[in-house]
Amino acid sequence: MAVLGARQGSGVLLTPELVLTSAHLFEPGDGVEVAAPGGYGPVPCDVAWSGDPDACDVALLVARRPVLPLRLAPLRGLPPPLRWGKCAGWQPMPRCQVLGFPQVQRYGPGELEAAQIPGTLMPLSGRMRGRYVLHADHHPPAPVPDGSPWAGLSGGPVFAGPLLIGIASGDPLGWQHSSIESVPLTAVIDDPGFRKALLEHWPDPPEFEEISSAYPEDLAYEPAYAKAVKAAYSRLEIFGLDELSSGDWDLDTAYLSLEAQSSSAARPGTPEPRGRIEDLLGSRPRTVLRGEAGAGKTTLVWWLASHAVCRTLPAQLAELDGLIPFVVPMRSLAARGITSPTPSQLPKIARLPVDRPPDGWAGRVLDAGRGLLLVDGMDEIPQADRELARKWLAGLLRMYPRTRCLVTVRPLAVGSDWLEQEGFEELRLLPLGDEDIQSFTGAWHRAARLECDRYADEYWAKRQRKRLDALEQELDREFRRNDVLRDLARTPLLCAVICALHRQRNGFLPETRWDLYSAALNLMLASRDIHRRIHQPEGIELTADEGRQLLQRIALWLVRNGRAELTRAQAVGRLEDALRGLRRVRAQGTAHAVLTHLLNRSGLLQERSPDAIQFVHRTFQDYLAAKELQESDSLDELLRHAAEEQWQDVLRLAVGHCSRSEEQRLIAGLTATADKAPDRETEWPLRALAAHCALNARYIEDEQYKQVWKGLRRLLPARNERELHALGWDVVAALH
Repeated sequence: MAVLGARQGSGVLLTPELVLTSAHLFEPGDGVEVAAPGGYGPVPCDVAWSGDPDACDVALLVARRPVLPLRLAPLRGLPPPLRWGKCAGWQPMPRCQVLGFPQVQRYGPGELEAAQIPGTLMPLSGRMRGRYVLHADHHPPAPVPDGSPWAGLSGGPVFAGPLLIGIASGDPLGWQHSSIESVPLTAVIDDPGFRKALLEHWPDPPEFEEISSAYPEDLAYEPAYAKAVKAAYSRLEIFGLDELSSGDWDLDTAYLSLEAQSSSAARPGTPEPRGRIEDLLGSRPRTVLRGEAGAGKTTLVWWLASHAVCRTLPAQLAELDGLIPFVVPMRSLAARGITSPTPSQLPKIARLPVDRPPDGWAGRVLDAGRGLLLVDGMDEIPQADRELARKWLAGLLRMYPRTRCLVTVRPLAVGSDWLEQEGFEELRLLPLGDEDIQSFTGAWHRAARLECDRYADEYWAKRQRKRLDALEQELDREFRRNDVLRDLARTPLLCAVICALHRQRNGFLPETRWDLYSAALNLMLASRDIHRRIHQPEGIELTADEGRQLLQRIALWLVRNGRAELTRAQAVGRLEDALRGLRRVRAQGTAHAVLTHLLNRSGLLQERSPDAIQFVHRTFQDYLAAKELQESDSLDELLRHAAEEQWQDVLRLAVGHCSRSEEQRLIAGLTATADKAPDRETEWPLRALAAHCALNARYIEDEQYKQVWKGLRRLLPARNERELHALGWDVVAALH
């Protein structure tokens, strides 16, 4: 902007009322005004601070009203904040620039015009005098008789790429007007008077970022990356809505602020801090977030990514606002054979719909402390690979120590001290409370009502909205009345399943977790196309049982291989095995055609990126794998893996599939394996699994039941949080 004092100069707007310029443009008592292109015209200013023109030629002005109207930026209602930089090296830095209103750019008396002067910053040239020197790229302007042709440029901002690094101050003699000097921003901030005045009017100025070269292509790329992140992570499939209609849903419509608890060491006798996840994350630069299957970990990661890049996070997470998110789904790494991704691979792992970034961009983002690393699903890689993943993450964060990082994982996948040396604090997501269940149910039904807006028949849309209102009230009453149902709804996933089944069945609901999953699969595999009045899409028609048989083979292969994702070729191989016994399906098409049908119609498989297939949720994978193991008489295989964390959720789900004799055999096998365990660390999860199976068995004799609990009680009490997590809330409740 132009600064109008005793002399005309230039300046840069820091906030809507705060201007940085040169001190030599006015004397004490002078009136000062500023004007910006597209602004409200000259705005009177007060001088908040002025330095010595010979030493620190900078002044801070406070406008008496906003200088510019608020412009709507593409991703938010405010323009992006300035970023401050300092030179970290002595090599020349090309592609820098200074902006202002010099005399050489005028087109008539009193007619100012902005100039953009590109050049190369020479960090050593003015070092003895505490100045930066910019050598202009173009031919210098012709001399003028009454001073410098650059007159009027003083106070203009000097940028290295997107970083403001200095304030133009002079035209040194002897260089024939080819050089422009500036006061480094770091020199100004060191002055106590300036800093006091700045903080008085701007309590939260940006941190300095080190820069050794300017990359204007970064500035051009980042809006495209932000747009791709927003497109990829601001929409989500809400279970129970996408199978009855089409499309996905705005994440904010169904996002629920989850409750979490800190696992940090607290004073003896004091409860661990707990609160909403946004409140707890804001003060923790590095966090391991533990949560059960379906607890909302991935939804939280997506929500953070889409809002951070758009600078729309709530005040509690202000420190994350504007950071560049790198989402690292660990299942994708495992499927692609990547063990230690480099910074340059981080923007590509999620396969966002955006062009290739400039070379070295991700490293520069991390080096500047502008990165937000979101590592999702550390439990979704084989247990043997987790130590390698820890070393990769630790090394990356040591290389870029200012990087904010969130790692999500299931409760027992890694030890409590897994990333402790790297400064990580632990949080664990808590089960949904009664009020959270009510809030989630309300959000689910709000999203369902939105689909009514798509109906062409307004009378039909009105009827459906009225029906959804009634269903929501009825389900709320059922949750208040039925303790068993309320306990089933303690995770967002299962709460969504209950909402969907309640809607589809007009108020009738299953009574156990396994009945819920079974009904949900029937809803997805059999009812989906019926509700949409779709008959034989792609020329293939599957019954619910046929679809389940096919998906079970894929699920078991993933579990056996410690994977959460597979390629098309691998999926086709599993389906070819299954089709040998499914003659009716085999007659309708090849394994390739059946896979396409499952991806398009089942709602349970998805291809989030080319050649990377996964279940919509890991819980369905484990449920179907457990069913396949039970049907193929492979319970012994399940027992052999009972001590492995990745198999334990499968085992918990298997008991619900078993016959009476299989239940007895499974529980006896767990008890026998626990009896032979070499140490407490191995024995504890086996006893906990046996107790869980005993609680959920449909038939168990008293003697076996007592034996299970006797073995567990012998180890009580739990010695640490990991042991407590292994029990699960149902076993803990039974112990009380």
